[in-house]
Amino acid sequence: MRSNPKIFNTWAVFHILFIMCTCSYSAYDKYCRFYHVKEVEAVNNVNKKLFFNAPMLYYGRFTGTGAGYGFFAPNIKSAGIILGDCDGNKIGANFNNFESMMRFSVLATRITDYIINKNDTSGIRDRSLKERYYDLVFKSIAVKIYNQNQCLQDTSYLSYNIFMFPTLTAYRAGYRNYRLAKIKEVRLVKQAK
Repeated sequence: MRSNPKIFNTWAVFHILFIMCTCSYSAYDKYCRFYHVKEVEAVNNVNKKLFFNAPMLYYGRFTGTGAGYGFFAPNIKSAGIILGDCDGNKIGANFNNFESMMRFSVLATRITDYIINKNDTSGIRDRSLKERYYDLVFKSIAVKIYNQNQCLQDTSYLSYNIFMFPTLTAYRAGYRNYRLAKIKEVRLVKQAK
């Protein structure tokens, strides 16, 4: 059986365009949600009509092209890190094994999700309860880091930071270093015994 190059080329172009359109809209949608910008209604309508019909949804699921490939898109969520000062030194979490590091990473991601988007998927509907829950999780992590590093000072500040990478314009201009943006901070005070 002989294959038809025209059919293959047509499918290849369609497939690549599908990926490009899905990624473009995914990046646009994430940008609008992150910066709280209202989406242009026409862009949203075109996306729904093109990609949210049965054949396109099945094609996207079957081939994986509907995933968005968001990890290649700009403006995706950055990783979070908890840092503090102890006796003049920077401190962070210490891990005894890979599993504990992975669990911490997942927990830090959940905190990042909550801080950036208050409508997270935790299942807790009461906003006040959810806020207290995430504050408690963050404080628990901060206390653990404080104790792990055997801090002697009475008062310490630990902060939750995300990595801010330079824009393409800044990168082209020679600025290539990241900076840490402080998102949330907790003050720990050692109780007198």
